[in-house]
Amino acid sequence: MRDMNVTRVGAARVAILNAGDLRLLFSEEMAVPESEWRPHYADLFERPVSCPSLSVYIEHEDVRLLVDANDYRATVAPDSPYAIAGYTPPPDIPAQLASLGVKPEDISHVVITHAHWDHYAGVTRPAGDGFAPTFPRARYFLGAADWADAELQTALRDQTSLEARTLGALQARGILRLVGEREQISDSVEILPAPGETPGHQIARIHSEGETLYVIGDLFHHAVEVEHPDWMVTWASAGAMRETRRWLTRDALAERAKLIAAHIATPGRIERAGDGLRWKDA
Repeated sequence: MRDMNVTRVGAARVAILNAGDLRLLFSEEMAVPESEWRPHYADLFERPVSCPSLSVYIEHEDVRLLVDANDYRATVAPDSPYAIAGYTPPPDIPAQLASLGVKPEDISHVVITHAHWDHYAGVTRPAGDGFAPTFPRARYFLGAADWADAELQTALRDQTSLEARTLGALQARGILRLVGEREQISDSVEILPAPGETPGHQIARIHSEGETLYVIGDLFHHAVEVEHPDWMVTWASAGAMRETRRWLTRDALAERAKLIAAHIATPGRIERAGDGLRWKDA
């Protein structure tokens, strides 16, 4: 087992689990004109970068929460544009949880930040002729606007699709809760709508003993987006993303909060840097 990042937020135990690294080429993924990135960020945009696909486990009082769950081996084939040549991914998420002494049946809640495959592919597993929840006692939470998306609904009608085998299987069992607004999981843990990456994108906030953590999914894919909040991926809704980033950075600064993003390897904080902002590894 590779080294795992385990930390504390107040009384909460927090573990960062990497399902596997993805190859991303920002010049193709980001809606940023070359004239803007080339002067200072050519190395970042011209060459593929390796980014993790993170899940976050949070243990606090009676809550055993997992935010996102990818299944790297089931979704990143060797010929995938996201595959890294010669790369061997870590053990799967259940195996990493086991190294912490956490069994699949211990998980009480699974928050899916949004309906992109690398955030939900591991929520079910093959079982007999079908698929069963990977975390059998958990309640699963997905943004209602993502569930209503026309492409997702079309994919759900194909029983062989990843969407049907995962999100559809959860819905059929009555354990997928569709979230449309702020939702309290416990006194210390809540789900916050954070549209932009997708219409139903959501994040988790944990507050314990005066400390705060936001698990922000794909609100930022890379620290450069904190410095340039108008830079974002091609598929994002620009207006919604700007507004979500605005209130999140405001609140994170006020709370001195830690942030964990799905594709940034280390936790961080947002800090002021002159007239702008920056991501600082925590």
